[in-house]
Amino acid sequence: MPAPTVTPTVQDPTAPDPQKCPGYRASNVQNNNHGFTADLTLAGQSCNVFGTDIKDLSLVVDYQAKERLNVRIVPKHIAPYNSSWYILDSEFIEQPQWDGSTSSQSSDLQIKWSNNPSFQFSTSRRNGGEELFSTFGHVIVYESQFLEVVTNMQQNYNVYGINENIHNFRLGTDYTQTLFNADTADHLDGNSYGTHPFYQETRYSDGGSTAHGVYSRNVHAQDWLLRDTSITLRAIGGSIDLYFLSGETETSDGPTWGGRPGWGNFWWGGHHGAHGGNGGQQTSTSTALEVFRQYQAGCVGLPAMQMYWTYGFHQCHWGYKNTDNLREVVTNYSNAGIPLEGIWTDIDAYDRTRVFTNDPVNFAPVDMQSLHAWLQSRGQHYIPLVDSNVYFPNPNNASDVYEPFQRGDALQTFIRDSGTGYYYLGNGWPGFSTWADWLIPSSQTWFTAEMQLAHERAPYDGIWIDLNEAASFCAYSCGNGELPASYIHPPSNMSRDTRNLNNPPYKPNVSQTSTNNIIDMVILPNATHNDPYNTTEYDIHNLFSVGILRAAYNAMSQTVFPGKRPFIIGRASVAGSGRYTGNWGGDNDSRWGAMFLSISQALGFQMVGVPMFGTDTCGFGNAVNTTEELCARWAELNAFFPFYRNHYGIGKAPQEFYNWESVSEAARRVISIRYSILTYIYTLFYYAHTQGDTVMRALAWEFPDDSTLYQTDTQFLLGPSILVTPVLTEGDYTVNGVFPGIGQGTRWFDWYTLQEVKNVRPQQNVTMDAPLEHINVHIRGGTVLPTQAPGNTTTVTRSNPYGIIITPDNQGSASGNLYLDDGESISPSSTKLVEFDYSRGRLTTKNTGNYQATAPLANITIAGVSRQPRSVTFSTGRGRPSNVKSHFANNTLYVTGLEQYTRGGAWQNEFTLQTS
Repeated sequence: MPAPTVTPTVQDPTAPDPQKCPGYRASNVQNNNHGFTADLTLAGQSCNVFGTDIKDLSLVVDYQAKERLNVRIVPKHIAPYNSSWYILDSEFIEQPQWDGSTSSQSSDLQIKWSNNPSFQFSTSRRNGGEELFSTFGHVIVYESQFLEVVTNMQQNYNVYGINENIHNFRLGTDYTQTLFNADTADHLDGNSYGTHPFYQETRYSDGGSTAHGVYSRNVHAQDWLLRDTSITLRAIGGSIDLYFLSGETETSDGPTWGGRPGWGNFWWGGHHGAHGGNGGQQTSTSTALEVFRQYQAGCVGLPAMQMYWTYGFHQCHWGYKNTDNLREVVTNYSNAGIPLEGIWTDIDAYDRTRVFTNDPVNFAPVDMQSLHAWLQSRGQHYIPLVDSNVYFPNPNNASDVYEPFQRGDALQTFIRDSGTGYYYLGNGWPGFSTWADWLIPSSQTWFTAEMQLAHERAPYDGIWIDLNEAASFCAYSCGNGELPASYIHPPSNMSRDTRNLNNPPYKPNVSQTSTNNIIDMVILPNATHNDPYNTTEYDIHNLFSVGILRAAYNAMSQTVFPGKRPFIIGRASVAGSGRYTGNWGGDNDSRWGAMFLSISQALGFQMVGVPMFGTDTCGFGNAVNTTEELCARWAELNAFFPFYRNHYGIGKAPQEFYNWESVSEAARRVISIRYSILTYIYTLFYYAHTQGDTVMRALAWEFPDDSTLYQTDTQFLLGPSILVTPVLTEGDYTVNGVFPGIGQGTRWFDWYTLQEVKNVRPQQNVTMDAPLEHINVHIRGGTVLPTQAPGNTTTVTRSNPYGIIITPDNQGSASGNLYLDDGESISPSSTKLVEFDYSRGRLTTKNTGNYQATAPLANITIAGVSRQPRSVTFSTGRGRPSNVKSHFANNTLYVTGLEQYTRGGAWQNEFTLQTS
């Protein structure tokens, strides 16, 4: 039975205007040492525009940390039975708290409010008074199934985020972004798989910039209306729980580029200005990169650290026939000389597409065990799919036995149908299906047991989780064939204690199907959970994504691989999911436009603390096959994404890289680069995990004062130091790109030749050659970049000799960091952090920690050297300097033969390289 077609409210010209409502008035204001509280009372006659007005609200203003201010509005009278309507469980989404010391006087931010004509407030910077968010001139609307907050915006504002979306990097000012997790197949400009209600704004003026962030802790279906001079947030439930992030940090504006305080270099912190300054005086600045750190560290949690091997290249296909086919693919990659780290299977490996089973013929457990042992002997890995739906056996067929369901049934772990009281039955690949209820502990017990049994039957090294929006392939509870009562009558404003869940008065602008209906392709909103108050799916739909991701993380880290970092790639996500998982971009088209938009999609996930992100290289397919040219270009692009996997759909033409010689060559070249800098990528993830740094970066984030970069999304940086300029259009063998910072102290060096980019003006769009097998990559001046000789797997690469590339800045200095551990433990027993400093021809290292990396240091390469040095010496520890081999050509110094001095491991001892 199809769902009725509805008109989203934002597309309905006859829809009432919530801003005609009376708003609220504040009273009973009570100050405390970190903010104040107040009562909010409806300021006039109820308007009941999209629900029932809630007359009495409670306001909390909390200066939670120096950089973070919280404004929270909830109903004053909440009973246990309706708590989930308004209050978001901190077990799933972290609730930031006061740090115990910040006050209104010590905060970066301040708030002002007025009751004229109704309650309205604004937040601004304490230093300088810049207004960041203001509801002045607008009313707050709070109803049983609708809330609205409007903030004033400057014209032509630069806002980024409100993810997940398939859209340009800068969102624009005539755009509506809907957040409601659904199986949308990468639908352009609509709701997608994830919900991250957070935006970052950058403002440019007088040659500088400021940045701040706004986070709404709400996971109900919601629309964000970006208009010329305003942004409107509308949600169909939850609370108004806003967090304002200053983006400010104290920096030393001295003769070095300022990263985070005490770090001593720009390498992990971002460039806050040109050289010079005020002689080291502490000044306050705000940047997008700092906003993201504050959001992750203070609001939603820092991302998980991934295992080292996961940064290799992976191959998947929905359509591999059997284990022999998997071995063939792995062997073909090896024969083509293309490194491959992991082979993945889709639902083909299941018995009749039922999760936690194996096809007894084509992917029999004994064959899967043999396959896994073979892969392990080669230093490679296997990753299967885990679908989120659980097959519901036919109750009229005694032979239809499905043990994973039976074990879950014994624990009463599945979501229920509100009409029948029995399990909610939707539809998935195997047919009628049900879903685990992540609100109850028995679901974790059941899931852990199934994960362990699956590993015993067919060993795996990580998993990918699909359909965790949660997606159902029908409307209604299609297993019982009953029409939901809420569609017998039209939407209406019911009493406060009765809500129209399946047909709410306000229609979010959802687009997972042509009906624009929130009941399509998901679990029905009136389905109930098994907690004491029978929480409805309406209130926690978007939490299913993190529920199963967290369950998988717990199962793997505690039982399947105790103490080891779980490798989990999910599709659907919500704020804070990065604590458990990485993400892939879903079912993308094999089209040039999809490849282009993947950069913005990836940057969006960096903002919200899910750095382990990648899209299906060469495209999943959907309606079309990939092409040789597209696949080559996509292989080059995604080699610089954190997660790198080729995956394509059933019935599509083969697109493993080795199917074309040009793609094979492109892949060999670019994977060689990727594997050379795996230590750099791993270090980036260490700082993401510990500080909230981004791994991929927009040019505007690293060069925040360059207003010409505000919407650049055809280039990006990997960390602060690697500039990537991909070809994104068909038939092009040149590519245009900018070299940010040129003319302001920044130098750039070609990866392949190590020659400096010269004769380029500031903001100039430079045309570069880009043959099919080539992607333009440049190293930023001021970088000390650790490398390793690439191998055919990450394990081999990690055992190969190290190298160092130095690209000095315009003062002849450079710096960098290297983080090392065992590559797999959640809490490593030993670690090592190596800090590099290069100045005036002298490279020194400072080591912290006792982790032993046995690979020696083979060479050091210094670019941008004006003349051949008279002498080059190398010394370790307290040893005497030794003259070492060197070669000088094209302004580059190549120092070789260092293995004899570092046989115990490149970083066992601190060392000094001196050129003079």
